[in-house]
Amino acid sequence: MASEDDIVQIVNGFLLNAPPGEFMEVVTDVRGLLKNDALLNETAPATFREYNTEQMIKVASPTGKHQVLITKYGELGNGEYLDPYGKQVLTFDHIKGEVTNHRALGSGDITQEVEPYRKAFEAEAFKYQNEHYENGATTVYGSKNSDGAFVVTTCISSSIFNPQNYWNGRWRSVWTATFSGSGECELTGNIRINVHYYEDGNVQLNTNFNKAKKVPGGDPAKLSAAVFKTILTLESEFHTSLEKSYRKMGDTTFKALRRALPVTRAKIDWNKISSYKLAADMK
Repeated sequence: MASEDDIVQIVNGFLLNAPPGEFMEVVTDVRGLLKNDALLNETAPATFREYNTEQMIKVASPTGKHQVLITKYGELGNGEYLDPYGKQVLTFDHIKGEVTNHRALGSGDITQEVEPYRKAFEAEAFKYQNEHYENGATTVYGSKNSDGAFVVTTCISSSIFNPQNYWNGRWRSVWTATFSGSGECELTGNIRINVHYYEDGNVQLNTNFNKAKKVPGGDPAKLSAAVFKTILTLESEFHTSLEKSYRKMGDTTFKALRRALPVTRAKIDWNKISSYKLAADMK
């Protein structure tokens, strides 16, 4: 018999792999299967937090018209998350799925030295998002690593939920630029896509794409423009590779899932269908 720890691990696996836009439905199903609300409630805070930050869900800023991503990159602890653009810190309740409080940024919440670069990246990120991710949101963070290098992290999350047509999907990309002053920039990126189609079936697309590229350094405006030009190139290449994969799957994989001909190795003549043994047996 499975131990309580084994059960918790299985339950968390179900929840953390819930498709975008369907988390609460999976929670309801798991609760019905588990029949142990005490155990589910005990693990819920950590599991909900892990799911929300991994999915980089977006929330409306309580003081402005922009949207903010809830991510691990902006996590301060005790349910607080950075909103650098809004110059504030949000308190987010992962169980309720809503912002419950906010406060002004403190002196220790951001790295002032990196701010000129972070703001330049942020301006480019918003332009990029508006051009390419109609349903997206962007949050940009600035920090310094252990070597003292500047680190600017751009998070983009875009989702479309279409349950009436039985599909939901989310794009997540994280681009990290690491550089010292105006020196060469090391750009690393991770793109994840999850699409779920579930009309009379259960089909999911899951991708995890990593890329690294060197970008010439410069002042904040020059570097941020060069970085987002590179991001556009890399993400376009990724789109192209996906399209090629779809075409290949249509020509090979999907065809291998079905017979080109019936077991008789001959095409059915529908004008003579009544003469086939199967048709006769069905009369």
